[in-house]
Amino acid sequence: MSLSTTSGTAEKTRRVRPPRHAFRPDIQGLRAVAVIAVLLDHLFGWPTGGFVGVDIFFVISGFLITGLLLREYQRTGTISFRRFYERRVKRILPASALVLFVTVVTASLVLPATRAKSTVVDAIWSFFFAGNWRFASTGTDYFQEGTLPSPLQHFWSLGVEEQFYLVWPWLMLAILVAMARSRTGPAQSRRVIAAAMVVIILVTGVWALHQSSADETRAYFSTFTRAWELGIGALLAVAAPLLGRIPSGARPYLAWTGSAGMLASILWVSAENGGFPAPWAALPVFSVALVIAAGTGAEVKGLWPLTNPVSRYIGDISFSLYLWHWPVIVLLVAVVPSEGPLYVLLALVLSFGLSSAGYHLVENPLRHARWFGWRREHATGRPQPSPQRISVTVALVVVAALGTSVSLVSIRGGVTEPAGAGGDEGDRRKASALMDRCLGAASLEAGEDCDGVLGDGLWPSVDNFATEVGGSFQCWRERDGKAFPECDLGASEGEYRVALRGDSHAASLLPAIEPIAESQGWDLDVFTGWGCHWYVHDEGDNCQGPLEQAQQAMLTGEPYDAVIVSSSRYDTVRPAGERRDRYEQAWAPVAERGTKIIVVADAPASTDAALECLTRVGFTPQDHRCGTSAEEAFALVDPLPEVASRIEGAEVIDLREYFCRDGFCPAVIGNAVVYRDSKAHLTATYMRSLEPMLRERLVPAVQQ
Repeated sequence: MSLSTTSGTAEKTRRVRPPRHAFRPDIQGLRAVAVIAVLLDHLFGWPTGGFVGVDIFFVISGFLITGLLLREYQRTGTISFRRFYERRVKRILPASALVLFVTVVTASLVLPATRAKSTVVDAIWSFFFAGNWRFASTGTDYFQEGTLPSPLQHFWSLGVEEQFYLVWPWLMLAILVAMARSRTGPAQSRRVIAAAMVVIILVTGVWALHQSSADETRAYFSTFTRAWELGIGALLAVAAPLLGRIPSGARPYLAWTGSAGMLASILWVSAENGGFPAPWAALPVFSVALVIAAGTGAEVKGLWPLTNPVSRYIGDISFSLYLWHWPVIVLLVAVVPSEGPLYVLLALVLSFGLSSAGYHLVENPLRHARWFGWRREHATGRPQPSPQRISVTVALVVVAALGTSVSLVSIRGGVTEPAGAGGDEGDRRKASALMDRCLGAASLEAGEDCDGVLGDGLWPSVDNFATEVGGSFQCWRERDGKAFPECDLGASEGEYRVALRGDSHAASLLPAIEPIAESQGWDLDVFTGWGCHWYVHDEGDNCQGPLEQAQQAMLTGEPYDAVIVSSSRYDTVRPAGERRDRYEQAWAPVAERGTKIIVVADAPASTDAALECLTRVGFTPQDHRCGTSAEEAFALVDPLPEVASRIEGAEVIDLREYFCRDGFCPAVIGNAVVYRDSKAHLTATYMRSLEPMLRERLVPAVQQ
């Protein structure tokens, strides 16, 4: 499809021979810098700003694509959208489809079923260039926090680019056609296009600033908060005639200043500081813009870090390297521990090997192939594949990948049963009793040989541990909820009136606290929710309104006999000292009414490495070292026990001895998986195994 101009101005435009588009070795070098920065950040966690390589790619893409469209219009008087999108498909689809296929099949073989199925869904979204919205949604899902990343998460950037190019070429052509019909010259047309792009940059840039403070995760993945970065590149292409007039003596200064700015952003920008993509993405974006501007219209001499053969080759394979490196990094930990040099060596060899092979065997050949030739034969007389044949082939490849993955996931083995589970009723009862004495935390105090009882079984299974909540969130206040839901557990007319308050870590206690409340006849009210730490919140905090309502009810209604409180040690929004003071301000008035404050100390922290170890191929519950050192697990201090020391009559229940011993906190204890994720949310199975230990301490604290 294309739209053409028919005015005299357009006819004159067609007869103008545009300047030859010169190859830019410096841009290949910029691509190399971008992809190496991303690779180092993902593999080593250093440099801290390596992720800005994606922003560098955005500017380069906006510059090159816009320049291509302008040259086509100058040459032909139109922009052929059929040819444009054909080029995009040939450039992006072969390499992307190959990586998606290999990743999905590999994930189905080596990842737990839950993650493998999620990877299939990620692949579907990514194939249709909508992955950024998928990852924005899962990234802002509270229950996805702390889970291991998708091996396809990096496809979000392709989604942003392709969504941008669904709109920008049409807007450009509309402006060019309108200007041609008004008999306006090329220079004026460029000025109007530049003005349109400035508006896009300003609007999306301001929106990025807002979103980066309001919802940083969604801002990171959103097309609307990234469009300004592609727009800067597009503006450079539109301004190419003007940039061509830059004095030759000034070009090296611009190029080296821009290079220094890129290096500074890679070394200095940090995601932990917030403000990304706005305002901090401006540093790499405008730095790479300086380098591109310096080389527009004339070559910059002496820019050897970008123009040497190694940089140029890495720039050539940068797209394939970007696609391959992240699945390699994520999936390799299923086979090799990520802490050692072997992992790093294999990750580098596989990333560069696969990307080089993919570039030479798939990306480059198919990029230059005549996919969409409408003639059945070309000059050699060989059949030319039709668009229909190519579409069917691509569809079959995708269906085959998804079908293979689903089949592999479905045939994987289940959980090994405990000894005696398959015998008669007596054997099963005996096995159940042994399980009660051996599973999870009970194994730490059991006298039996629990290894013989539990065998190689794992509860919950590797495929299910990440989603096993077991009623923890039956009373949960969602992130955008307006109030705590009405949720009365235990005995409705119980002798003791008890409340549970806190965030998701408090909610994780419910599989143990609810049966205690039922057996003891407590009337249990639950006030748990997203960000609902029981302290004094500022106006505008997510849970501030519901917390104030609950606080008012506790101060004016019938007093509670006890409030059980727990909260995540990961809450670092405010300094520790300030948090302790705010907790005390909230607790003290309630305690003064005679309510007992009972702190359940937070579980030790967990790590991604512990979960990776747990899901590694060959893992067995009886022979593993999956876990976290006690030093790391308690590096973040839980402030609640200290606050309890300030409140008269408050008590602290600390169960750390059932998580860590001899300086180590295992990810599996008594064949039970301890954590659902790396944010120390406990599995319902392990929490239930803690119920006797919690009961022993909690009942006297409430009923004394």
